[in-house]
Amino acid sequence: MGILSDKYGVRKITFIGMIFISMGSLIFALATGAVTAYLARLLIGIGSATFFVSTLRVIANWYPPESFTKLLGWTSLIGTSGALLAATPFSLLLNLIDWRNSFKIFALLSLFIAFLIWAFVRDNPAQLGIEVNFGSQQENRSFKEIILGMSTLVTSRQFWYYFMIAFIIMGSLMSLSGLWLVPYMTHVYELSRNAAANFVVVITLGMLLGSALLGWAENKIGDRIKMIRLTAIINLLIWSYVIFIFQARLPFSQLIIVLFLMGFIGMFILTSFANIKKMFPELKGSATGLINLSPFLGTIVFNFLLGWRLDATWEGEIIAGSRAYTLTGYRQGFIIIFIFSLVALFLSWQLERVED
Repeated sequence: MGILSDKYGVRKITFIGMIFISMGSLIFALATGAVTAYLARLLIGIGSATFFVSTLRVIANWYPPESFTKLLGWTSLIGTSGALLAATPFSLLLNLIDWRNSFKIFALLSLFIAFLIWAFVRDNPAQLGIEVNFGSQQENRSFKEIILGMSTLVTSRQFWYYFMIAFIIMGSLMSLSGLWLVPYMTHVYELSRNAAANFVVVITLGMLLGSALLGWAENKIGDRIKMIRLTAIINLLIWSYVIFIFQARLPFSQLIIVLFLMGFIGMFILTSFANIKKMFPELKGSATGLINLSPFLGTIVFNFLLGWRLDATWEGEIIAGSRAYTLTGYRQGFIIIFIFSLVALFLSWQLERVED
């Protein structure tokens, strides 16, 4: 999507993306079998993938560079708020209408938003006759030339340092909040599934506040690389505290603070996008699109690694048809995250200043 936004502009890409979401929502609402439902979800996923990178491209083209981090934080804030709306509020909606009708409503809303995008979104100020001394104008290179131009990106050590730091810190955070936190709370603390889900909200609230204060934090700290190093240090200290002080079983009150802090400090990694944009000004979309893969790839890897240790230490207990994993398994999984966090801290000290 980053490459496509470089070539064709965000207006076309996000318009098509929203059409995909609308089609996927409607097909899902009408699905009568698994294959159709999977196809619908695929369309929704492809459409959704167009927006984050495109929004960053819009920010870079329409706003001065000093506003980028603040608006990046606001973008993350809105996205995280959307994740909250998809939880309890959506459950409340399902009490009023069934799930098929809810997705029909989403299809209509998505179609309406597609119309708004086509009517009002412009790729850069020049398309409205506005002259600015920042951003970029219409991309005139061919698709092949953009691909070839990415060689400077994929051969840059600095890019891969940023990529791996986000891979580790954001990937482990998303793995924990998206998959392993609920079973961890049910198996180790013996909570109900609904009660355990509330702890995921704690991480999300931390991410919301971290996103909202991202621009403020940059102004106070004054250096994006310092923010990334601070994140790596605090992240390592958190996992050290969890694993070596409490053997992966904290008191409830401390666990809430730790989870909130994880979500809050994890958002500082978003400053990587700002530096990557500055390092590769001719590949804004491609660069931010490629580094945007890192948290998702990290999530996949950490899901596998934690699952591997949990399965290896499983003692055969089954609860409600699912495996009940042991504290030992979770501790070993967390140690894996700790080791990767050491790598992230080391890489953060390899980052070089990006000139304005």
